[in-house]
Amino acid sequence: MEGEVNKLMQLKYMGDVGAKQAIEFLSMMLDMDVDMKIAAVNMSSIHSIPEVVGSGEIVALYTRFNGDINGTMLLLLTPDSALKLSSALIGDFPDEESEDLFNDMQKSASVEICNIITSAFIDVWANTFSIELTHNPPEFGYDYSDAIIDKALGDATKTGEFVVYFNSTLNIINMDINFNIMLMPDPGNLQTVFDMFENIDYHA
Repeated sequence: MEGEVNKLMQLKYMGDVGAKQAIEFLSMMLDMDVDMKIAAVNMSSIHSIPEVVGSGEIVALYTRFNGDINGTMLLLLTPDSALKLSSALIGDFPDEESEDLFNDMQKSASVEICNIITSAFIDVWANTFSIELTHNPPEFGYDYSDAIIDKALGDATKTGEFVVYFNSTLNIINMDINFNIMLMPDPGNLQTVFDMFENIDYHA
């Protein structure tokens, strides 16, 4: 039990550092005050994700990362939070000609902000562990949570049994945007991460 708590503390620390770097990038891009907090970090089985995020419709931004650690990162939001996220970059306006909830500009804006958050997290992991990591541009998805997870599993060449999820809040122009950052390592990669923690010093 103590070992698991220590692992979560280590992951929480990494999440806090990633959030701090994301704040710096987003503040520069948006030219406004931005705050991002990691409320908690947990581990769960992949198939229990719908229990975490609910069974309704969600927006997912998929990012595949590769290198010394391989896996898939997801940023999961409610549709309302995703609209808030896009409006931070392009403003809030209706698209009367579209029957879709999200138009192309809103999707692109969400992907751009997600790319900054994802890049910050991956950069922190690469720098902390002194490893090579690259990632693909995020892909926008909007569907029910079980379909989202099925797509994520299908996009990854291999998928492990566990997911690490960070409960997060992003505040931009007085809007609180709640979302989950989910890290789904390929088989064996999560243990690789825990092994790497043995060789670094950190402050929880």
